[in-house]
Amino acid sequence: MKKKRSESVWESKYEAFDSMLLRVSKRRKESIEKSMLRPLHQEIIRCIFIVIVMFFDTFVLLQLLVDVIHPFNYIAFFVVLSVMLYVEIRIYGSIWGKNGCWSLDHYKKTKKGNK
Repeated sequence: MKKKRSESVWESKYEAFDSMLLRVSKRRKESIEKSMLRPLHQEIIRCIFIVIVMFFDTFVLLQLLVDVIHPFNYIAFFVVLSVMLYVEIRIYGSIWGKNGCWSLDHYKKTKKGNK
């Protein structure tokens, strides 16, 4: 008889511990979601975009300095740098800028609309 009672006590403690873990994990998940500015996948894609742009700018411009004839390589360097920076800033602004599809304002509006 005592054996059954001890099993039920352990089972009830296990169930209590399990329910406590579920509550804590839900609260932790909600607090993490509330603290994030954007969803995690958007942040990862933004960081990957920045890294790719930096590598592209560096290697293309260095290759341009090496391949083009001496007096024209500096002129070509600054012209290509200006064009590339303008295009990259426009792309970044259209995606993550003030009116972009993944902007913070857009995310906050959709987040409030879902609640």
